[in-house]
Amino acid sequence: MSQIDVPPPAAGGMVLSWPGKAPPTFPSPKEPHLIETFEPQRLVTRQSCLPANRLYYGDNLDALVHLLDAGYAGRFRLIYADPPYDSGVEWTRKARLRTTLPRELNGVVIEQPQYSDVWSPGAYLQFIYTRLPLLRELLAEDGSLWLHCDHRRVHHLRCLLDEVFGAENYLNTITWRSQTARGAKVNAFFFPHSAHAILVYARNRAAPTRWRPQRRRIELSENEAAGLFMRDERGFFRTSDPGTYSFERLKQLHAQGRLYAPYGGEVIVDEAQRRVYASKGGNLGVKYYLTSLGDGRYQVERGVDNIWDDIPGLGTTPGEDLGYPTQKTEALLERILNAGSDAGDWVLDPFCGSGTTPAVAQKLGRRWVACDASYGAVQTTVRRLQAVCQQCSVSASDSRGDAEGGLCASPEGFAVYAFDEMRPPQESVGKIDLAITRIEGQEATIEVAVLDADIPFARSLAAAHPALDWRAAVDSIAIDPAYDGLVFRAAMADAPLHKRATVSGRYYVRAPAAPTTLAVRIIDIAGGESMTTVRIEA
Repeated sequence: MSQIDVPPPAAGGMVLSWPGKAPPTFPSPKEPHLIETFEPQRLVTRQSCLPANRLYYGDNLDALVHLLDAGYAGRFRLIYADPPYDSGVEWTRKARLRTTLPRELNGVVIEQPQYSDVWSPGAYLQFIYTRLPLLRELLAEDGSLWLHCDHRRVHHLRCLLDEVFGAENYLNTITWRSQTARGAKVNAFFFPHSAHAILVYARNRAAPTRWRPQRRRIELSENEAAGLFMRDERGFFRTSDPGTYSFERLKQLHAQGRLYAPYGGEVIVDEAQRRVYASKGGNLGVKYYLTSLGDGRYQVERGVDNIWDDIPGLGTTPGEDLGYPTQKTEALLERILNAGSDAGDWVLDPFCGSGTTPAVAQKLGRRWVACDASYGAVQTTVRRLQAVCQQCSVSASDSRGDAEGGLCASPEGFAVYAFDEMRPPQESVGKIDLAITRIEGQEATIEVAVLDADIPFARSLAAAHPALDWRAAVDSIAIDPAYDGLVFRAAMADAPLHKRATVSGRYYVRAPAAPTTLAVRIIDIAGGESMTTVRIEA
């Protein structure tokens, strides 16, 4: 990889300084090793080509340098970066049992450290500053960077981006209402903080940057519509100035009943003068009708500006909550990816956390690369992607994929890589009891029944509540029907996303002709992993 420099500031430009500021330096490229794949469409064969979508476990500085060294420069149409915020918080992941049993069992049973957001003076800014030139080089000429932050550092990060990307490539600052103040927070000194900022920069604004205007759909009751819109025999409507519409076009709109004359006047069509006007003066308006949804509900479309108060945060969408700290909602990433990329484009998230970006990219038919240095984040992302990929696989087989409609558009799986110094934790799940049965009459099909899994931290809970079985403490089960002892290549996974849903424990798996080694991996709600293998000779 060639040396990457921060361009000198433009004449008269301002440069941010901080304790210990130094020119960005980058490590030598490192080659990550493959640790896992998930390909629900390839259940038997072990083809040489690997899934294009990649999840890296390790420091994103190593991952970004590796991507550039591997030829990814200029490949990504969109980069969404949600780094730490310099919040001073030691973030933890909260784990709950998967059960609908008594209320006392539904609380947090384990709280684990995930990542530290505590920095010494100057360290945070140097951390971001070092990574920005790499992100710039990975962006396509018509690509955009979306940097997510909050009130603590938004002003500093804007200065850093001006320095690295160039002030002329600043596009906008999105203000996202991430939460609604409630409880004691409403009494916060000098108002609560209820919004995040997303700084948007182009790689080269003159390219021009890829841009797809967004619309938002709003549902209204009949009373709400009546208070905001006019009404005629065809329904509720708003009006817009016809601008430079031609005489013929105005006649056409009038024939369709879509011209409005103010002050109770009528629309006059003057063929001799070739003009259309209102009988009582004022400007004509073109009618745009609300869509009737039935049952007294109506829908209106409006443009989206840089104030995003229509996308709720995780606090009001608990169904998406995976227990991982600082998780973002899918609706937020859907809007970002739809605005700055097309189906088939490459998307990068160097701080993927709970995996919202790759999950949404998978659904929208984008190709993606993601990275995180927390193994808990990698586990959460893998589980989430396994569920999404299997859903996408079903959608693809049913020919219902629709990238624009938000349905699954890409049945492709993904590969997980780790850098040498990053090692998964030791297994902490005890013995796994399996029953393996070959299904007669169905070629290469095996029934795998997980009868029990000894999860140490759940033993005391199970003793106190006999109705609580091992599945309440399990996050996911994955099966590799042809394990080679090196890379876990899952062909199916049971990875429920709903907080109270449990794994089924019984699966039908297509496997290659015997002999083969079948591997079953269980991950518990605390992140403990265990794998057991069974040799099938016939």
